[in-house]
Amino acid sequence: MSNIRYKIYPSILDKFQTFLDTDLAVEEFWNIDSEGEYKETADEMSDRLEKELIDSINRVPHEPIEAADKGTCFNEVIDCLIAGRKCEYEGMDIQSGEMGGNRVITAKLNGFEFHYSVDMCKDFATRFEGGISQHRCEAVLPTKYGDVELYGYADEIVTDHVCDIKTTSRYEFGKYGKGWQRHAYPYCLIESGQMQSVSGFAYDVVVWKGGTSRTPVLDGTFYREWYDYHHEQSSKALTDICERFIEWLESHREQITDKKIFAEE
Repeated sequence: MSNIRYKIYPSILDKFQTFLDTDLAVEEFWNIDSEGEYKETADEMSDRLEKELIDSINRVPHEPIEAADKGTCFNEVIDCLIAGRKCEYEGMDIQSGEMGGNRVITAKLNGFEFHYSVDMCKDFATRFEGGISQHRCEAVLPTKYGDVELYGYADEIVTDHVCDIKTTSRYEFGKYGKGWQRHAYPYCLIESGQMQSVSGFAYDVVVWKGGTSRTPVLDGTFYREWYDYHHEQSSKALTDICERFIEWLESHREQITDKKIFAEE
């Protein structure tokens, strides 16, 4: 029987990857002011990202973020349309109606209210017809530091590929290329025996239009960022990143108060 030493999920690997990439991020245009000076130095950014990483592991509560809740509500709307069901997300309310002559789906969460175009939502949902929504994926990944349980929820599984829904106000192709979901979920599906093979992983992206006081109805432009899946390559990549993450975890063990990541519950 496997002896699980760590329990790791892809979104925390994404945060760790962002922390590792501090030296690249500090040179991005958004971190340089009109006089050519850094808004945050590399050290300042590294410290901030490391604190955010530790807070995420420790599940420190934070104030709701409108952009994140907009995406969360949209995901639930799409899942409701695919399954033909009512909202099941705790604390969220979803209703259909009309606004300014437009048919809308209104979702409320954490004090925010979003109005999505019905036509846009239905059009986007057709991409996942016949698929499985919010499927839990988990499997064991052996490392030199012991077995890791990789786990998480795939947004959509359609025939032989996995999809993740992303929403954003700005998009360039390749934006999600360093994301670890595209490796972790197919790996888990194959290693757990739920699928024999996975052809690829798609980030299905909605770039928002509207949502302002003048144009309150949210519409969007769709993009698909596709990555072929190769099990051997992803297995190695996951092993490498998890071993680096474990080394960092162990060096910060005293700061980790939520021990679930150490398989201590």
